Amino acid sequence: MYAVIHTPNFAAQVAVQQRPELRNNPFALVEGEPPAEVVITANRAARSSGVEAGMTRLQAETIPGVAVVRRVPEDEISALMVLHTTACMFSPRIEHVEYLPGTYALDIRGMNGLFGDETQLANTLRQRITEAGFLANIAVSQNFDAAVCLARGRNGVSVVPPGCEAEALRDLPLHVLNPSVEHAETFHAWGIRTCGQLAALAETDLISRIGQAGKRLHLLARGAWPHLMFPMEPNFEESLIERMELDFPVEMLEPLLFLLARMTDALLERVKSRALAIAMLRVVLHLDGGEQHERLVRPALPLEDKSTLLKLLQLDLETHPPSAAILKLELHAQSAAPYRTQHGLFLPQAPEPGRLEVLLARLRKLLGEDRVGSVELKDEHRPNAFRMVPFAPPPPKKSVPSSLSITTALRVCRPPQTVGVTLVGNAPVRVLWGGERYTVREIAGPWRVSGQWWSESNWCREEWDVRLAAESAERVCRIAYDPRSRCWYVQGTYD
Repeated sequence: MYAVIHTPNFAAQVAVQQRPELRNNPFALVEGEPPAEVVITANRAARSSGVEAGMTRLQAETIPGVAVVRRVPEDEISALMVLHTTACMFSPRIEHVEYLPGTYALDIRGMNGLFGDETQLANTLRQRITEAGFLANIAVSQNFDAAVCLARGRNGVSVVPPGCEAEALRDLPLHVLNPSVEHAETFHAWGIRTCGQLAALAETDLISRIGQAGKRLHLLARGAWPHLMFPMEPNFEESLIERMELDFPVEMLEPLLFLLARMTDALLERVKSRALAIAMLRVVLHLDGGEQHERLVRPALPLEDKSTLLKLLQLDLETHPPSAAILKLELHAQSAAPYRTQHGLFLPQAPEPGRLEVLLARLRKLLGEDRVGSVELKDEHRPNAFRMVPFAPPPPKKSVPSSLSITTALRVCRPPQTVGVTLVGNAPVRVLWGGERYTVREIAGPWRVSGQWWSESNWCREEWDVRLAAESAERVCRIAYDPRSRCWYVQGTYD
C-alpha cells in the first residue's frame, strides 16, 4: 500500500508561507534574469484575474491588483525538508516524485498497528502536513502511480480499495497521467478527456498509433502500471538548514531575532522528531555589499530549549554585531544525542546546562572572548603558561582500582613569594620565608630552564626542590632563582 502526499501549487504555497501578507491577495511567481523574467505559477486569485504561466513580468504587472514576487529556490528546499521530515514520521521508505515538486510517496505496509487503518493514517498524515503549514492532498492505493494520479486529481483524502483503481481514476482529467505535449494534443484531437475514456480504448490500437508510450499511458489510466520503488536515503544533517531572504535590509537586531526564533523553532522540530538535540548553531548573515558575517554558537551540552538557544544567539550577535545591513540569513544546525543525567535524592541540584551557557555568554559579552572559558595548560616550561578554551564538561572518568602508590602535587604560589636565600658553594643552605628562618635539610637540583630567547619576553630560571626545617614547621617546596632580576622566590609547595 502506498500513501502519496501532493501539495498543489507547491511554489506558491512556499511563497505564502514565507510572506503571509500574500495569503489573501492575488500574486504571481516569476523567475529568470531581468528583464526576461517569466511567470512560472500563480495562485487561484491571480489565475482568475487572467495571469497565466509563461507571461512576462511586465505583462503580469499590467493586471491590476496582482503582486509579482520573485521565486526563491532556497525557500523551496527548506520546505521540502519540512515535508520529508513529516513524512518520515509515518514510514521509513519514502520516494520523492521528481516531476511533481512537493510530492512524496510512502510505503505504509505494516503501519496499521501504529496509525490504524489506511483512512486513519491518511487523515493523520494530512493533519500533520497542515500543522507544518501546507495544504496537501493524500491518496492511498495499492498501485504507486494510481495513488500519485489520485493525489493530483482529487482534493482531500482518497483511499482506494485493492482492485478498484480503474474505477477511481475513471473521471480524472487526462493531465494527471503526465503525458507529453505531443500526446496530449493527439488525445485532445481524438476527443479523449478523461482517464476512463483512455482506458476504454483497445491497447493494441493505441500502441499501433503512438508506440510503446501508448501502452504505458493505457496501463496508467487503468491503475495497472507496475512501479519499482526507490526509497530516498537523505543525509539528515543536510536537512538542518533554514534560509530566509529579506525584502528590505535589516539593521536592528530585534527584528532579526524574531526571524531567528522562527527558524530555530523549525530546526528544533526536526531534531526532536529524531529524538535528538541541537549541539551547534551557525548563523550566516549576507550583508549589503556582498560580505558575509558568520557566527558559531556551540553549547557545552546539546540543548532542546528554544529560549536558551535564542538567547545564546542574541548575546553572541550583540557581542559581534554585523558591519552592514542584512539582506539574507541562514541558520545551520548540527544534531547530537541529548544530554541525560539523574541526580541523587540527597545531592544538591546542579545548575541547568542552559542557564550556565547563558551566564557564560553574558560574561563573554562583558569581559571578552579570551577571558571566559576553561584553563588549559600549554606544553612548555614557561611559568604560568596557559590559554583559555571554550568550556566543555570532561568525559566521565572510569573507575580505577585503588593502588598503594603515593603521588604528590605542586601547589603553585600565585603570585610567587619572594624569599631570602643563603648560598654555600652556589647551593642554598638557609631560606628566610615569611619572617621565619628555615634550614635546608635535603636538596635536589638545580634544573636550568629558559625559553623565548629570541624575543623581548625571554625568560630563564634555576629551580631547586628543597626540604626546609624550622623549629615550628617543616616544608617541602620548590624555589627558583631568576638571573635577570637576581631574585629568589618560592614557586610552589608540595602536598
